[in-house]
Amino acid sequence: MFKRLITYCLLFCLPSFAAAKIVFISKRDGGRDIYVMEDDGSNVQRLTFTESPQGNGEPTWSPDGTRIAFDRNVSKRATNQKYDIFVMDADGTNVQQLTDDHALDGSCTWSPDGTRIAFTSTRNKGLDIYVMDILTREVEQLTRNPGDRDWAMDPSWSPNGKYIAYEQGINAGFLGTGSTIYVMNANGRGAKELLPPRNGWVRALPHWSSDSKSVLYFELRYAVVGQITTWVASNVVIQRHGSKARRILNIPKNWFVTSVCWMDNGKQVLIAAKEGGGEQIDIYRYHLFTGQITNLTDHPALDNSMDWISDDVLSVTPRGKISLKWAELKK
Repeated sequence: MFKRLITYCLLFCLPSFAAAKIVFISKRDGGRDIYVMEDDGSNVQRLTFTESPQGNGEPTWSPDGTRIAFDRNVSKRATNQKYDIFVMDADGTNVQQLTDDHALDGSCTWSPDGTRIAFTSTRNKGLDIYVMDILTREVEQLTRNPGDRDWAMDPSWSPNGKYIAYEQGINAGFLGTGSTIYVMNANGRGAKELLPPRNGWVRALPHWSSDSKSVLYFELRYAVVGQITTWVASNVVIQRHGSKARRILNIPKNWFVTSVCWMDNGKQVLIAAKEGGGEQIDIYRYHLFTGQITNLTDHPALDNSMDWISDDVLSVTPRGKISLKWAELKK
C-alpha cells in the first residue's frame, strides 16, 4: 500500500509544467506574461499574471533549472516605465525582486554557478552592463559608455564562466552606424569585437553555445528614408569566437527575426520571427544539420524572448514539493 501511494503521488500529484523546457514571453492572454512549453510546442502553461501597463520580458533559466530570472515593468502608469530584475521558481511561485533602482534594469543572464546575474541598466546615465551578486545584492559596473553616444546591452554569460557577450551600439543616436557583438572577460576587462561593425546593420541578442566556442545572434539591415527607418533584411548567424568563421542559417527571406537561442545542446536553435509585413510573432525550431524548420507556436499574438534548458539539468520537481504532496495525501 505504501509503495502504491508513493507511485500515485509521483505520477499524478506533480505539476504538469514540470517537464516544460522552453520559457517564453507571450501576449496571448492580453498582458505580456511568461509561459513555458515542451520542445514540440505542446503543454503551454502560464506562469505570471500581470496587468497592463505592467509586463514581463526576457525570461532566462537558471543553470540548474530551478529558477527563472526576468525583467518586469513595475510602473502602474502607462506614461512611465520602470523595469527591474526579478527571479521566481520554475513553476512561477516565490517571486522575488532583485533590483530596485530609479533606472531601467533588464535583459539579464545567469553566471554558470547561479550566484550572479549580469544585466543591462541605465543607472549611470549610459546604457551599460552590470553584474549583481544575488546573495549580497552588490552591483558592479562592467562597461562604461557615455550617456550621449554608444551603449551596451543584452549580455550573455558563457557556460564556462570566462566571457560575457553583448550588443554594443556604435556612434550617437539610437541606430547610429548600427551595432555589433562584443565579447569581454567576465570581470569586464578585455572587451573586443566578435566581428567588426557594418554600417546599416544591427546585430543583437547574442547567445553562447553550450561548449562556449560559438555565439548565436541575429542581424538586421536597415535603410533610412527621410525620417523613416525601414528594415530590409534579417539573418540568423553562428559566429565562432576568436575566428572569422561564421554561418548564416537558411531562413525564409521574408522573416523579420526578433529573438534567437540555442537548444538541444547545439543541434538546433530557436528563432522568433514574423513573416513579411505581419504583426504575429511565432517561435520556430531550426535543425542545424537538416535545415528543417518546425513551427512551435501559431497564435495571433506576440510569442518571443524564449530560452531553452536541457533535460539533463531540468529538475523534474523540487524535493520539497514531493514531501508536500505526500503530506497532503496522508491527510
